[in-house]
Amino acid sequence: RLLARGEAVTYAEVAAAPGLPAGDVAGLLAEWPGVYRDAEGAVVGFWGLARDPLDPEYRLQLTGHDRAVYAWCAWDTLFLPAVLGQTLDVTAADGQTGAPITLTVSPHGVERVVPADAVVSFLVPRGRFDADVVASFCHKVLFFANEDNAAAWIAAHPDELFTLSVDDAFEVGRLVTTARYGDALRTGTR
Repeated sequence: RLLARGEAVTYAEVAAAPGLPAGDVAGLLAEWPGVYRDAEGAVVGFWGLARDPLDPEYRLQLTGHDRAVYAWCAWDTLFLPAVLGQTLDVTAADGQTGAPITLTVSPHGVERVVPADAVVSFLVPRGRFDADVVASFCHKVLFFANEDNAAAWIAAHPDELFTLSVDDAFEVGRLVTTARYGDALRTGTR
């Protein structure tokens, strides 16, 4: 949630929320994959959420925030609302044509997607992800305006990718985040 402000987050800030020593938090985050830091060591990216855009860009606008933040891939835009407890307006592009794709996603579901036939490419699960999650997963999980646009991308990655509807990709994200964060999502004690 702190990273959703659009600013780098220090270990001290992360530690303050649960009341842990900053050194303990620094040690834990140093061991986790999917945590990116700036030159000063502050967190600028954490499991799908980033202060700065990646390529391709998945721009997230949180209700009531002036500053945008960014997701690492199409799927992140669908599970981050539940993790953050906020509705997000998402701006992305078709992975084949570059045409705009926009969504509004709440913690409870996809409220709007334009175009309505948009799909998400998804990686066949073959094991755990590690520090290279952006390259090994995120760069392959894209939005497409429709199945036809996704076909060439999928064909270039045989036996590795398939498509999901946006609603189905949201549901996969809901299941994963519920399994990972459980009661913290329901109680607001993230």
